[in-house]
Amino acid sequence: MAENMVVTENGNIKISPEVIMRISAIAAREIEGVAGLGPAIAIGDILGKKAPSKGVKVEITEEGTIIDVHVTVKFGIKINEIAPEIQKVVKNAVEEYAGIENVIVNIYVDGIENEVEEIKKAKK
Repeated sequence: MAENMVVTENGNIKISPEVIMRISAIAAREIEGVAGLGPAIAIGDILGKKAPSKGVKVEITEEGTIIDVHVTVKFGIKINEIAPEIQKVVKNAVEEYAGIENVIVNIYVDGIENEVEEIKKAKK
Protein backbone atom coordinates (compact mmCIF):
# COMPACT_ATOMS: atom_id res chain seq x y z
CA MET A 1 0.00 0.00 0.00
CA ALA A 2 1.30 3.45 -0.86
CA GLU A 3 1.68 6.17 1.71
CA ASN A 4 0.74 9.83 1.49
CA MET A 5 4.25 11.12 1.62
CA VAL A 6 5.35 14.59 0.59
CA VAL A 7 9.06 14.73 -0.16
CA THR A 8 10.84 18.01 0.56
CA GLU A 9 14.50 19.02 0.36
CA ASN A 10 14.67 18.72 4.17
CA GLY A 11 13.07 15.29 4.43
CA ASN A 12 9.69 13.64 4.19
CA ILE A 13 6.28 14.61 5.52
CA LYS A 14 3.77 11.81 6.09
CA ILE A 15 0.10 12.82 6.19
CA SER A 16 -2.15 10.41 8.08
CA PRO A 17 -5.47 9.19 6.66
CA GLU A 18 -7.19 10.87 9.64
CA VAL A 19 -5.95 14.27 8.48
CA ILE A 20 -7.20 13.59 4.96
CA MET A 21 -10.57 12.51 6.41
CA ARG A 22 -10.79 15.73 8.43
CA ILE A 23 -9.91 17.95 5.45
CA SER A 24 -12.50 16.11 3.33
CA ALA A 25 -15.22 16.42 5.97
CA ILE A 26 -14.66 20.15 6.47
CA ALA A 27 -14.70 20.78 2.72
CA ALA A 28 -17.87 18.72 2.13
CA ARG A 29 -19.77 20.45 4.97
CA GLU A 30 -19.07 23.86 3.40
CA ILE A 31 -21.21 23.03 0.36
CA GLU A 32 -24.65 24.66 0.43
CA GLY A 33 -27.21 21.88 0.46
CA VAL A 34 -25.19 19.34 2.44
CA ALA A 35 -27.16 18.67 5.62
CA GLY A 36 -24.56 16.40 7.14
CA LEU A 37 -22.10 13.60 6.66
CA GLY A 38 -22.68 9.93 7.20
CA PRO A 39 -25.83 7.87 6.98
CA ALA A 40 -29.18 9.62 7.12
CA ILE A 41 -29.77 8.41 10.67
CA ALA A 42 -26.98 7.96 13.16
CA ILE A 43 -27.12 7.61 16.92
CA GLY A 44 -24.88 10.67 17.27
CA ASP A 45 -27.32 12.77 15.24
CA ILE A 46 -30.24 11.76 17.44
CA LEU A 47 -28.24 12.56 20.58
CA GLY A 48 -26.99 15.84 19.09
CA LYS A 49 -23.35 14.72 18.84
CA LYS A 50 -21.37 14.99 15.62
CA ALA A 51 -18.10 13.22 14.86
CA PRO A 52 -15.59 15.48 13.07
CA SER A 53 -15.06 13.19 10.08
CA LYS A 54 -18.04 10.86 10.32
CA GLY A 55 -19.10 9.66 6.90
CA VAL A 56 -15.65 9.89 5.30
CA LYS A 57 -13.42 6.92 4.52
CA VAL A 58 -9.91 7.15 3.09
CA GLU A 59 -8.05 4.37 1.32
CA ILE A 60 -4.49 4.82 0.13
CA THR A 61 -3.59 2.61 -2.84
CA GLU A 62 -0.85 2.43 -5.45
CA GLU A 63 -3.19 4.26 -7.87
CA GLY A 64 -3.87 7.14 -5.51
CA THR A 65 -5.91 8.26 -2.54
CA ILE A 66 -9.55 7.16 -2.67
CA ILE A 67 -11.97 9.17 -0.55
CA ASP A 68 -15.53 7.99 0.03
CA VAL A 69 -17.85 10.72 1.29
CA HIS A 70 -21.33 9.78 2.55
CA VAL A 71 -23.70 12.76 2.69
CA THR A 72 -27.23 13.65 3.63
CA VAL A 73 -28.59 16.48 1.50
CA LYS A 74 -31.28 19.02 2.21
CA PHE A 75 -34.67 18.39 0.66
CA GLY A 76 -35.10 20.16 -2.69
CA ILE A 77 -31.43 20.03 -3.64
CA LYS A 78 -30.64 18.56 -7.06
CA ILE A 79 -28.44 15.58 -6.26
CA ASN A 80 -27.01 15.40 -9.78
CA GLU A 81 -25.73 18.97 -9.34
CA ILE A 82 -24.47 18.87 -5.75
CA ALA A 83 -22.56 15.56 -5.95
CA PRO A 84 -20.06 16.74 -8.61
CA GLU A 85 -19.60 19.97 -6.65
CA ILE A 86 -18.75 18.02 -3.48
CA GLN A 87 -16.29 15.88 -5.47
CA LYS A 88 -14.54 18.95 -6.85
CA VAL A 89 -14.33 20.81 -3.54
CA VAL A 90 -13.07 17.79 -1.56
CA LYS A 91 -10.49 16.90 -4.24
CA ASN A 92 -9.22 20.48 -4.43
CA ALA A 93 -9.03 20.82 -0.64
CA VAL A 94 -7.02 17.62 -0.20
CA GLU A 95 -4.69 18.49 -3.06
CA GLU A 96 -4.19 22.06 -1.83
CA TYR A 97 -3.90 21.55 1.93
CA ALA A 98 -2.15 18.17 1.99
CA GLY A 99 -0.23 18.41 -1.28
CA ILE A 100 -1.50 14.97 -2.33
CA GLU A 101 -1.99 14.09 -5.99
CA ASN A 102 -4.10 11.38 -7.65
CA VAL A 103 -7.15 11.97 -5.46
CA ILE A 104 -10.36 10.13 -6.34
CA VAL A 105 -13.55 11.23 -4.58
CA ASN A 106 -16.65 9.02 -4.51
CA ILE A 107 -19.91 10.54 -3.27
CA TYR A 108 -22.69 8.48 -1.70
CA VAL A 109 -25.97 10.27 -1.04
CA ASP A 110 -27.43 8.29 1.86
CA GLY A 111 -30.40 10.42 2.78
CA ILE A 112 -32.43 13.60 2.72
CA GLU A 113 -32.55 15.95 5.70
CA ASN A 114 -36.33 15.65 6.23
CA GLU A 115 -35.94 11.96 7.10
CA VAL A 116 -33.74 12.89 10.06
CA GLU A 117 -36.16 15.57 11.24
CA GLU A 118 -39.16 13.21 11.09
CA ILE A 119 -37.42 10.61 13.25
CA LYS A 120 -36.31 13.23 15.79
CA LYS A 121 -39.91 14.48 16.05
CA ALA A 122 -41.22 10.92 16.47
CA LYS A 123 -38.78 10.32 19.36
CA LYS A 124 -40.04 13.35 21.32
